[in-house]
This record gives sequence, structure tokens and C-alpha cells, in this order.
Amino acid sequence: MLIAAGSASATTPLRPSDLFGTWRCGPTVMQGPGFTVTVTDETTKLPDGTFTGHSRSLISAPGKAPLTLEDRSSGTWELVGDVVRSRINHVEFLSASDPSVTKDAGQKAQDEQLAKKSVYESRILEFNGTHVRSIPVNAMHKEAAVESTCERI
Repeated sequence: MLIAAGSASATTPLRPSDLFGTWRCGPTVMQGPGFTVTVTDETTKLPDGTFTGHSRSLISAPGKAPLTLEDRSSGTWELVGDVVRSRINHVEFLSASDPSVTKDAGQKAQDEQLAKKSVYESRILEFNGTHVRSIPVNAMHKEAAVESTCERI
């Protein structure tokens, strides 16, 4: 659900304006004990410090049907040194591939997640203007501490 970018070199600091626009990230693959989560997202960062995003998560586990979840989020963002800090103000659960996951149940899960953590940070590893690599700072789960690649669209 988050995006970051980095500076091309230590002598050229990244500016917030370098990140304006729409970025497609992923697929980012997170491995846990007995499951895999693959996330793709598209995030638009605006000059007024707000963002909107759309995420799709594919959860798979041996012997179980894969589950696809989609959500839309919005909030604020800022660049602090080489870290992009995003504060999620609102998440809307959109759909699940399994009809037993109702919209209400999905929204409840999203609201509970947002109550636990609403600020996410990603450290910039590389930025070239059209592609970025980043890694979460203080990820909520160790499985989420994986590198992500994004491209400007």
C-alpha cells in the first residue's frame, strides 16, 4: 500500500517534488510460516502532501485456495531525509475473491489494522526518476520487511 523513492547519489538529495505523480509498486512478495502474501499497489502522491492508493493482495497457503483482497486508501505523506512517511487516514475494503469474506468483515479487519498502525515509513535505497527501490522502516511484522520496487506511470 506504500511507496518510496531514493536519491541517485549522496550528493543529489531527493526533493518531495521528485515523488509527485503515480507509482506502481510490486509485486512485493512476503513469506511467512505456511503462507505467502504478494502485494501490488498503485499510489498517487500529490504536491499538497496527500496520497491515494489502490492495493491488491494475494494470500496463498499450501492446500488452500488463494485469496485476493483489494482496498483503497488515502492520507498524507512527507519526505524526511531518505525516508517517506505515510499516514493512512482512511482505508476502504473493496473486495475479496472468497464470497465468505463479506464487505463488512473486510472493512472491520482494515479498521482494526488501521487502529494498530496508521503511519508507515520506507527508506529510499535507489531512485532514478522513473524507478525506485525502498524497504520498510520498523515494519509491523518481520515478514513485511522486504524490498519493494516501484515505477512511475
